[in-house]
Amino acid sequence: ARSILVVLKRYGAHRSDRGLAPFVASYALGADYHDVMLPNLKEFAKDLGEGRSHAYVDTGPALERRLAAAAGLGWTGHNTLLLNVRNGSRTFLGVVVSEIDFEPTPSRSASCGTCSACQTACPTEAFVRPGVLDARRCISYLTIEFRGMIPRELRPAMGQWLFGCDLCQTCCPFEMNSRAGSSPEFSPTDSLDLNLKELLQMDDDEFRSRFRRTPLWRPRREGLLRNAVIVVANGEHLDALPAVTALLNDDSAVLREVASWCIGRIGDADARRTLTRALERETDPAVARLMRFDVTGGGFQLI
Repeated sequence: ARSILVVLKRYGAHRSDRGLAPFVASYALGADYHDVMLPNLKEFAKDLGEGRSHAYVDTGPALERRLAAAAGLGWTGHNTLLLNVRNGSRTFLGVVVSEIDFEPTPSRSASCGTCSACQTACPTEAFVRPGVLDARRCISYLTIEFRGMIPRELRPAMGQWLFGCDLCQTCCPFEMNSRAGSSPEFSPTDSLDLNLKELLQMDDDEFRSRFRRTPLWRPRREGLLRNAVIVVANGEHLDALPAVTALLNDDSAVLREVASWCIGRIGDADARRTLTRALERETDPAVARLMRFDVTGGGFQLI
């Protein structure tokens, strides 16, 4: 390899909540960016000229953000994302590694100055300091990449976020003043008009059919339904409580535990009785211990 070419593609500033709960990060409201960008980037790589070139769109061992900064496309902001004066931070990055020797472009000097908007906007206090993120507390990481039971102490601060989070971007002055995206592929699609009750009742086949070609496929059924239960509890979506209660019988220990937590917070008398019966048959010791807390000390006690 002699050169690395980096491209930006803005996906726009669509409202991540579209006025409804649950919230989905704006980058995930349309088509999967891998499916849109990678074919185009591969064609671009073929047209560069003689010599081998290889395209990446978040699909290989390439540090895209650092490479983009080195190529003069922006700088790493206090929110740890690549910032560009005209395009803000809501951009997808693509990389072509080539053995063709291109003239390098100069990097640009810019910074966030003393702005701390993203630091104060984060409800889980994930920023250790400007430019340093503790991913273990980041809502995007917790709802997308994290597998298993999300720490209970973080769940209330996750609010209505089902998938990802935009808060450290929407508050950024550079994002507020950026231009709108122009790619129709990334506009919100009807497939993401989410109904919590319907989502919570999906089995594996229904989940695959609905989300297989969308970004929401990444956390799989267990992860997305886990997030949905947290949304139900935080928003007190009582109409979805029966669907949450049904998850006490799910094969997933993660879903049984989060359903127990939700019922401990907002459950009515019927849901609490069902939880008590579920505790009696629970076979996972870790889940049983937490269920016992939800029954006896999690905000209610049956008499």
